[in-house]
Amino acid sequence: MKNGLLLVPFMTGKGGTETVIKNLFTAYHHSTVQPDYRLRVYSIGGSNDYAWARPAKEVTIKHISRRRMFRTLYYLTCLPGYLFRIIKRERPDFIISTNPVMWFLAYRIVHLLKLKTKVIAWYHYSLKWKPVRPLFLYGADDYLAISDAISTELVRAGISRDHIFTIYNPITTDQTVVQRPFAGPTRFIYLGRLDLDGQKNLRDLISACRLLRGEWRLDLYGDETNAQAVKDFAREQHLEPQISFRGFVANPWQQIKQASALVLCSNFEGYPMVLAEAMSHGVFCIASDIDGSNELVTPSNGSLYKLHDYQDLAAKMQAVIDAPQKIPAQKQIQATVEKLLPQEYLHRFNQAIASILKEKDGVK
Repeated sequence: MKNGLLLVPFMTGKGGTETVIKNLFTAYHHSTVQPDYRLRVYSIGGSNDYAWARPAKEVTIKHISRRRMFRTLYYLTCLPGYLFRIIKRERPDFIISTNPVMWFLAYRIVHLLKLKTKVIAWYHYSLKWKPVRPLFLYGADDYLAISDAISTELVRAGISRDHIFTIYNPITTDQTVVQRPFAGPTRFIYLGRLDLDGQKNLRDLISACRLLRGEWRLDLYGDETNAQAVKDFAREQHLEPQISFRGFVANPWQQIKQASALVLCSNFEGYPMVLAEAMSHGVFCIASDIDGSNELVTPSNGSLYKLHDYQDLAAKMQAVIDAPQKIPAQKQIQATVEKLLPQEYLHRFNQAIASILKEKDGVK
């Protein structure tokens, strides 16, 4: 059996990368066909919440500090030596990392030790919005891409398409259908970090809500660290009676009983899992027309609006209020994300690892 390592830096425990890792290992351990490799996680920096790591089973945690300054100091001074000791001891067949500095250091150490280990970069962001320095970007043998758009970005950056494997992201879902309200107000939901003008761009959503006519409600679920600006803006727009702030909920789909549509207004995403998860529950999605979202949203499951054109967003939301009967059927929406279900995803992941290891072993 092949031996693999997954190297990750400090993570809050609430992000999309953590969800992907959790879903990957959940699928791995429930698969009827076990892959020909074991994958051990090294969490270098720790986490505020380890729910994402529990399905992995084989996890080594290196606590550093809750303070970012001390973690940065450790990464700058001690990380190379720590990785050297891990790689020398484990002598893995492959290493995957979500962090550019870590995969770059691993790549250098592998060559220093004259190992045949394959180093695989698994970046979870758009290179357009979160660029990687060329020195780090090219410090890997192969690349796992979470979207077609990121695959294209890698090619444009000079990476050979032969070394890029587009695997998307997995979702875990019980596929329970979230009902649409038969009476009363139209219910819109938002799931994600609450930023007014940051990546999540809730200014678009609040501005659009100001233009809506008829009965509607908006429930906002997500980390409220930066939520005060959002709350203040909603108050300025006189929308307090119609908008509810639900806070961070670990399993929101167990709490959401009714929804007419989910809205995502991000400035950028890698591959927005919130859309896929909503679709798996039959929820219609309205999203900004950005890379990632435009790979998931089709007329069969949702609609796209022009980023920062809140009047266009309002029109898409108003259409749901005025004609809910025209929204695609829930089963039709669910069918559009079947390729992201755990076993389908694990199959793509395993195929990528198998192809990379064949190249390592000299098999064409």
